[in-house]
This record gives sequence, C-alpha cells and structure tokens, in this order.
Amino acid sequence: MNFNYNTLQVTLQKETRSINVALNRPENQNRINIEMLFELEGLFGWLTSHLEVNAVVLTGTGEFFSAGFDQDELAIMSEEKMQKYMVRFQKLISGMLCLPQTIICDLKEGCSGMGMELALGADIRLGRTTCKVSFDSLNKGWVPCAGGIGLLSLWSGHATARNWTMTSKTVSSEDLFNNSFLNEVYSTSENATDNALQRILAQAPVARIQAKRAFLEAIMPELTRSFEFESIFSFSAMKTEDWKKNPTENPDESFTAARELAEALKSKSPEMTV
Repeated sequence: MNFNYNTLQVTLQKETRSINVALNRPENQNRINIEMLFELEGLFGWLTSHLEVNAVVLTGTGEFFSAGFDQDELAIMSEEKMQKYMVRFQKLISGMLCLPQTIICDLKEGCSGMGMELALGADIRLGRTTCKVSFDSLNKGWVPCAGGIGLLSLWSGHATARNWTMTSKTVSSEDLFNNSFLNEVYSTSENATDNALQRILAQAPVARIQAKRAFLEAIMPELTRSFEFESIFSFSAMKTEDWKKNPTENPDESFTAARELAEALKSKSPEMTV
C-alpha cells in the first residue's frame, strides 16, 4: 500500500509487520502544523482497523524528533481556533494509547514542547545517548494540555515532572532514562528499534493487544481526570494570548503579568472567576 502525505514519511516493514512513521518537516525540526495533525489523525484511524500491523515506530526525519508546534502558525490563530487545535491534539495522544499496535517513539537527538507531549502517547520511548528533551512549554506561553502534566507525572513521577516543567529544564538522556521517560538509550551504532520490533514480532498478537488494553485500563481514571484539568488550566492561560509572543527573540514583546490574568479572564469570559 502507498501512503501519500505531505508532512509524514510512512513505510511498511513487512518482515516485522510494522509501520515506520517519520514526521517529515526537517527544515524546521519537524514542527507540528495543522496539516501534520490531520495526517496523523487519518493514519491512526487507518491503523485501528488493520490489526495485522503489530507495531508503529514514530520518529522524525533528520536527527531530531520534533520541536513541538509550528510557532508561526500558532501566532495567527484566534483563541477559539487554538482551543480546538489543542483538543484535537489531546485526542490524538489519547488515541495513540488506545491503538491496538505497540507504539515505539524514537526521539533520536531529542524533542521539545508539544513534541515531548506527542512522545508521551507512545508505549515505549527510545533515545540516543546524546538525546535531550526540553520541557519548555511555559517559555512559549502555554500550559501543557495533552499529557504534559498528567501523563508525564504517571510515567516519571509527580516530583520529577513538576521539577522539569516548572524550571523549563533541558534533561539529558541519563536523567530521562533514570526517571523512566526513556525506556532505552542507545548509541548511534545500535539498531534499537529493530531489536524491539523483533521481540514484538515473537509475541502472540491477541495477548499483546489485550495486555496493552489492560495497561490502559489501569491508568484510565487518572488519565481521564488529567486531560480534563489540563484543558481547564491550559484554556484559562490562553486568554492572555501569550502563545503569540516571543520575548526571547523580540524584546518589544512581553508576556502578560500575573496580575493582569484576572482582568483578561473577566473581559473575555465574564462568567469565569479566578
């Protein structure tokens, strides 16, 4: 079967009954735009009815997985459109957790922002010994909304997730592995994904699918709750439209002062209180 996408590079691997999906915008570190989001939704929808595919390797073309959302595209979005975008992204992550295939995310040299949240939807995360992940959503003016708080806390522990997020920390592969964000670290000479795919190929398909469903059921109450509260706080922060600003590159711009949040919420949503 041929997969024709503008932002994804997709290939079937018949020998391991797997599919390789590479985010394909290397000119800007594979940033996620609306077109890529739609194409991922379509591909994952296709996978739900193709149980003969055992596994999905999600990665990026080039040396980097993803630097998150396309900031230029976000800068021209209205608040309403931004919220709809975030809801779709959240559903994409939860959909990954529900897919019958085992999803392996190869971060290669690393990721940042919403690229990190996309990686959280995988069952297994791999990265090179030189991999680094930047938890820099707050620097870009938004609250993580698709697992960057709840799922990250489940995978790596609440204290660690709080530290990484609240200090906008860039974390090394060693710390990522020691705190269970990365499940395996490999050198550039190793073929870590192929080794994992061979092990998955040896599994009984029905047992594999049911095991993934059981793991999901074990966290479902917390997962549902975390997505709900992440949406609430993320949408509240959007009232400031800070995601359109970039004080680091443009000294004339500045983020909204904390004291101004109440006025922003009151003016745009009078029924809301802080």
